Amino acid sequence: MASHRIKIVCEAGTDPFDGTQLDRAEEVLEVDAPSLWEARTAATRQMALSPMGRLLKFYDSDTGKEIASRPPAPLREAVFALDGLPGTYQGFTRGESWNGFAVPYFLLPVAKRVASDIAAHTSKGQWAYEAAEDVIRTFDPIEGEWEEWRSTPGGEAPLYGVGARAWTWEEKLCAPGPSSD
Repeated sequence: MASHRIKIVCEAGTDPFDGTQLDRAEEVLEVDAPSLWEARTAATRQMALSPMGRLLKFYDSDTGKEIASRPPAPLREAVFALDGLPGTYQGFTRGESWNGFAVPYFLLPVAKRVASDIAAHTSKGQWAYEAAEDVIRTFDPIEGEWEEWRSTPGGEAPLYGVGARAWTWEEKLCAPGPSSD
């Protein structure tokens, strides 16, 4: 197994709790791993630095080149279901998960349907699409706040991650149901 010297840099920033200015900090760790990416990952478990909301970057200490995050996987078509809602929704995924749940993206007509369905199944739920801002908003009556789901580039058409990294989506291995017309 190769040994890698990983330089970890915390850029200067503001402490998210008390607003004080935090200086730039760096640390170099020697990590045994089969690849630079795996060394970067291992270095996060060994670092003594505390990012505290600051931007964290990783470099190969020997070459000075940044070890950037892996590029996202390509989008693929998938079918999703949300606990408590009938039917399924045709969308796209990169195979990501959030707390064990799927991370879906939808074309605008399906994203609007998701927002409408969640509002209809939630006491005092509401939703809106703001074309000028290209954003879907859903109202969470428990929190008393609006959540925003902005469009992201999806190739030929923008995609909307309605509920992505927030709701308990499940990727289904079946054809779309009645809610995904």
